[in-house]
Amino acid sequence: MKSVLITGGSGGIGGNTALAFARRGYFVGVNYFSDEKSAAEIARKTSGVAVKFDVTDFGQVEKGIADFVKKSGRLDALVLNAGVCIPIKPILDVSEEEFDKVFSVNVKGVFNCVKAALPYMLERGGSVVVVSSMWGLSGGSCEAVYSASKSAVIGMTKALAKEYSSANIRINAVAPGLIDTKMNDVIDKKDLAVAIDEIPLGRAGKAEEVAEGIFYLADTATFTTGEVLNISGGEII
Repeated sequence: MKSVLITGGSGGIGGNTALAFARRGYFVGVNYFSDEKSAAEIARKTSGVAVKFDVTDFGQVEKGIADFVKKSGRLDALVLNAGVCIPIKPILDVSEEEFDKVFSVNVKGVFNCVKAALPYMLERGGSVVVVSSMWGLSGGSCEAVYSASKSAVIGMTKALAKEYSSANIRINAVAPGLIDTKMNDVIDKKDLAVAIDEIPLGRAGKAEEVAEGIFYLADTATFTTGEVLNISGGEII
């Protein structure tokens, strides 16, 4: 049985991604850091396992992935969905602590997980999907730090795709736009309404729509690597 490990697997996009893979016969690892209850519930629904580790700590990541592979027997796909954002505000109002937190989770977290997971894919191949953002493609006003972190992981995705294509390891990214998840709780309701008005398709995206894009890149798109799938409802074209 193929297996997939999903970081940030207890949230909206992560949980729906776990379900998408499970429906197609994958053994699923649901990574979490603090929301044990949600991770356990998703693991139950997918007949998978919850895997606790902090993506910013390489030692925890390495052990967590090793423990998952002991249970699954292999690692075919890795979905790097763990991420954080900060309230929308000008860069002059962003603290050094906020900057460090965003880059530690969004960028270092990807580095740590890829470094720990790739050795398990070198023999038979595999795939990695990084969850970036449309702001990683274009930059968002008053979201400079978040945009920079998501641009960084797109650069990492493209570089890694070149590094590991000879080992039959495909590495791609998705760039979601405004998706209806709890992460949007930090956005003022009026700002959220304005943001939705700017989407050509006239609504926020659904987590399951992003999950299907992730599965496509991880499993179906067997001749695709180094690409970024834009899932923004037409906002970024």
